[in-house]
Amino acid sequence: MNLLKIVCKYHKEWIEIVERLGGGLYSEDIVQEAYLKIDKYNYGSKIVNKDKVSKGYMYFVLRSIFINYIKQVNKVRKVNIDMLYNISGKTWFLDESNNNHNTRNLINKTKEIQQDVVSEDIIRERAYGRICDKIDKELESWHWYDKKIFEVYRDTPLTIRGMAKETKISTVNIFHTLKKGKIIINKKFAEDYEDFKNEDYDLI
Repeated sequence: MNLLKIVCKYHKEWIEIVERLGGGLYSEDIVQEAYLKIDKYNYGSKIVNKDKVSKGYMYFVLRSIFINYIKQVNKVRKVNIDMLYNISGKTWFLDESNNNHNTRNLINKTKEIQQDVVSEDIIRERAYGRICDKIDKELESWHWYDKKIFEVYRDTPLTIRGMAKETKISTVNIFHTLKKGKIIINKKFAEDYEDFKNEDYDLI
């Protein structure tokens, strides 16, 4: 089965995630953009493993797109210094139709900067994906009960109380199971997380 089709099977969950982030009426658009991104950059192989979706990684993709959306909505109209060309003390907006050599150089420089930003986003997301892969691999070594409790809490909107209600397992039992799991994850992947925060992606 096409990997993107597997991801789309959880469409309602992705919508709910974005709505909780605050996507509102734009939640559907943000999810659709995530699908396009997954297809364009071949993230399917990162998100789906043996027909199982890594909802943690998908959450990161959705959150990343949502944050970019917020930046666009709240962006105050500013003039970037790299998008200006000063002549005789007057500032002129760059126009790609302008054949001036210096103007073209500034336009090309701006495009390079934009491409670098996109490349950095991709590198960051791939690094996060590697952490998700490591955690998923670690989970495979856990006892099936501990693994299932941790995955349900991580990959669904359910709270501990919600899990207790759905599974009929006590909140105390779920709490201690999650606490034990989090200690293991924090101990094993704290260094990777620090590298991620410090943008040392090549160390992950």
